[in-house]
Amino acid sequence: MNTLAIREIADAAAEKTQAERAYRLIREEILSGALEAGLKLKIDMLRERFGIGAGPLREALARLVGDNLVQALGQRGFVVPPLSIQEAREIGDLRKLLEAEAIASSIPAGDVAWEERVITSYHRLERLETSENQGVAHLADWEVLNLTFHDALVSAAPSVWLLRLRSQMFKHHERYRRFSRKATAMTRDIHLEHRALMNAALDRDVATAVEVIRTHVQRTTDVVVEQLAGRL
Repeated sequence: MNTLAIREIADAAAEKTQAERAYRLIREEILSGALEAGLKLKIDMLRERFGIGAGPLREALARLVGDNLVQALGQRGFVVPPLSIQEAREIGDLRKLLEAEAIASSIPAGDVAWEERVITSYHRLERLETSENQGVAHLADWEVLNLTFHDALVSAAPSVWLLRLRSQMFKHHERYRRFSRKATAMTRDIHLEHRALMNAALDRDVATAVEVIRTHVQRTTDVVVEQLAGRL
């Protein structure tokens, strides 16, 4: 392989790394609200903000369009889409449906290793939710631990497609979860909801686990709808 070919491969790898970095940075700023709904995402603005080139930024934006976190405006660029009451309800309802089905099939199939995953992930989440670092500034950390706990609960479900669809909807729901947590960080004791969910799962009580997860997701939807309705 000649020097030019090696250099081209290295340049392509570097651009891919930059595109991944751009994706993570833009995604986090949309989820946190730093890039507000309705903001036009101009390449020049993003280059100045993140210090990343136009090519990787465009690749990241295209990927975020697929996540429904960025809206493409045809030839007019990209924009942060609005938070919508209708979308919050639709995503919440679909997440309730898929999460409940996944938990209901995971609990009976769970073995000792599954129980250990549930317990370990719960305790890591618990440490954050009961610490002084549970406020808005730590929502990104909370989201990672929250994802790990909910993934552990459904990890024994035998249907690959159910888990795939459930994971996709969990990801789409994140923007609304973050919005909800910012509104209720000091008032909603979500730790107790997670504890009830863990206890029902370990007790192999499918009916209770399904009821708890449905209520858990619905409370998030209710908070989002109330907050968004107050802005109208």
